[in-house]
Amino acid sequence: MDNYEQLLQELEAEIRLLEQKHHQFSLQKQAADISLTSRSQDSLAEEVHRLEQLVKENEILTGLTISEATSVVVEQDLTSSLRQHTINGEARGMQFKLQYDVREKLSQIGQKDPRAQILMLEMDVRDDMVALLQTELFSVAADVSVRELLQLLASYGAWVEDRERAINHFTATYPEIACRKEREDGCSIDLILRDPKQDLKFQVIWGLRVLPMKSVVPCVQLEVEASPEVLAKDQKGTLSSASSVFKLMCKKFGIERALYMMIKLLDDSQDQ
Repeated sequence: MDNYEQLLQELEAEIRLLEQKHHQFSLQKQAADISLTSRSQDSLAEEVHRLEQLVKENEILTGLTISEATSVVVEQDLTSSLRQHTINGEARGMQFKLQYDVREKLSQIGQKDPRAQILMLEMDVRDDMVALLQTELFSVAADVSVRELLQLLASYGAWVEDRERAINHFTATYPEIACRKEREDGCSIDLILRDPKQDLKFQVIWGLRVLPMKSVVPCVQLEVEASPEVLAKDQKGTLSSASSVFKLMCKKFGIERALYMMIKLLDDSQDQ
């Protein structure tokens, strides 16, 4: 009986020790959870501030607006935290939603993985021209960093802004010659340069292409539409070579100077 009581006392002592250790662990975990939550909130504020500063200070992101940035802890323990970040924004008329995960070590909260895996990319496209970019964006999202994707979106926004500025400038400066036109296939907004005195017009097709360094550059083409009578008077082949000359001028001097040259060409054609 004495042995039984002694064994019982030893078991009770072990149980009390286990309960004490469990209580201490619970207190430690609770403190860690509170600390992690506090750090998570601080980290979210830092993330939003970082994104805002990124947009304000980095010139390459001037075509991008971040409307909302949220961060939710989806998994955590005593050593690390797995966050799911969501960014809502706009790139000159194109709404987008980006979602990605970042794992953070508890001792290094705030230090993000610069190449975090992008889980989801949604886009609300208003301008069908971006369909050319949309395919590129989804392929890029699979293997580039979040920052690079935002830079690509910003570069697209800058392209839209440049296109609008150029079209608005020429339609306002030369209202009798220049007008804007949305193509029937919905692929882009073009600039039409029309000779008011004869059946001749230049259609400037505003496209884009994506460079390997994940930036968008204009890809502008010129189509010549003229009646047989006008083409017959083109003894020097000026109109037939206008498209290739325009392409060369764009490459060498920029789009706006190339457009000025096309307007001068229209003026000269009236004197023939």
